[in-house]
Amino acid sequence: MTTTDRWTHARGPRDLGRYVRQARKHHGLSQAALADELGLTRQYVSEVESGVGNLYITRLFEMFDELGIEVRLEQRGSDDRA
Repeated sequence: MTTTDRWTHARGPRDLGRYVRQARKHHGLSQAALADELGLTRQYVSEVESGVGNLYITRLFEMFDELGIEVRLEQRGSDDRA
């Protein structure tokens, strides 16, 4: 990721998915490898990256919008890993 790609505003599932895909690729992981690491299915990772809004994520962004909450996604530095 370039310096200008280190953060973005997420306004919905599609924005979130694009950023997850970009970060995954930056880390050199396949969808299957990421899914395996997290105990998820590759299909679920694919759906998140495609911006498929499940009920939970859709409602969450509706709450953010209603309450005037801005979501900013930012790539942590390698020394910030939790």
